[in-house]
Amino acid sequence: MKHLLDSSFSGTLKVPGDKSITHRALMFGALAKGTTHIHLPLHSEDIRRTMECMRALGAEIEENAEEWVVTSKGHSSLHAPDETLYTGNSGTTTRLITGLIAGLGLRAEIEGDASIAKRPMDRIQRPLAEMGADIALKDEKYPPITIKPAALSPITYTMPIASAQVKSAILLASLFTDGDTVIHEPSPSRNHTEIMLRQFGADIASENGMITLAGGNELNASDVTVPGDISSAAFPIVLAVLKPGSSITIDNVSLNETRSGILDVLEMMGADVTVEQTSQEGEALGRIHAAYTPELKGFEISGDIIPRLIDEIPILALLAAYSNEACTVRGAHELRFKETDRIRAVIDELSRFGIRFTEYDDGFTVHPGQVDVMENTPVKGYNDHRIIMMLIVFSIISNTPLEIDDISAIDISYPGFMEDLEALRKDA
Repeated sequence: MKHLLDSSFSGTLKVPGDKSITHRALMFGALAKGTTHIHLPLHSEDIRRTMECMRALGAEIEENAEEWVVTSKGHSSLHAPDETLYTGNSGTTTRLITGLIAGLGLRAEIEGDASIAKRPMDRIQRPLAEMGADIALKDEKYPPITIKPAALSPITYTMPIASAQVKSAILLASLFTDGDTVIHEPSPSRNHTEIMLRQFGADIASENGMITLAGGNELNASDVTVPGDISSAAFPIVLAVLKPGSSITIDNVSLNETRSGILDVLEMMGADVTVEQTSQEGEALGRIHAAYTPELKGFEISGDIIPRLIDEIPILALLAAYSNEACTVRGAHELRFKETDRIRAVIDELSRFGIRFTEYDDGFTVHPGQVDVMENTPVKGYNDHRIIMMLIVFSIISNTPLEIDDISAIDISYPGFMEDLEALRKDA
């Protein structure tokens, strides 16, 4: 990585396909009758786990470089898996497939890696149990998850917090009930599930924080083109804003309004970032241009914007460290339950370099001041792709090599991250 230091970065790239959308395309393709073509899917470890789970349920999936083909005779053709379903590091796979299997009335056991074993699953177990699902958890909270066949009924459910994974688990289970399921959201969370359900023929409506899904309708195959993942795009965007002489354009990236909160924060900070929307049908798409910005303002964020940028908060913490004003994140308690406790991980690693934080249970304030980076300082990635990529960007903008313990978890969401940075690098 040393050759990336003392360089600027410019050019155009396409970031990998959106992880959330690729997960759902595989699941809905398996549930739908017919042949679904998934164009430009994300090839990553998390997605591999979803793919293998759907194969274990009976879906046929053909893999090509830029297109996957899912063939299914419909949800009634799927069957209980012969072995325990392994979801690796993927919380999305774990939570969504639990709702899917409960809705299908199948027997299954689900487990993941050591990180998943510590992530709470009672938040999906509770609403699914209200529907009639028979789901057992370790210590009534954690995986492994054991699902037994049970008949489900529709519910009206008010979400205690905004969570796309919980919402999606309920919606997947509701597909196979007799009647309308209604979900009330306290604030908008990612709506990829609602968009894709509509595309695959489900009877679903969403308005003013209320989602209504009519169960009992057969899904029909539909082709999906996966846009670039804005969560992955966040890292080259921040690199461009913080690295002198840099100017990066990202094409074909998702601009879904439930995911694009980082663009609002960059605007608050006065960053040199422009956005051009190129398509609005289904998932909004566009082009983002980011360039070096020597003076950055502070920000205070909380409430509805947090679910729209929850995965980008680690890289926003780094951006905040180079602001001229204090930057505050509140209402992000969900970060405590990601691949690691991301609030603690961000503070522990960046504090090594004189970056001053005030920690809250649900966030932090980054205070302006000098950033002091010492060469070859050992830092931890916590086997968390967002933390690791944040540390790599930090090393590059500070022109200082850091000793990151393990970077292999990048493959969870952005396998070609280092290669893309190399392609953008310009000698100083």
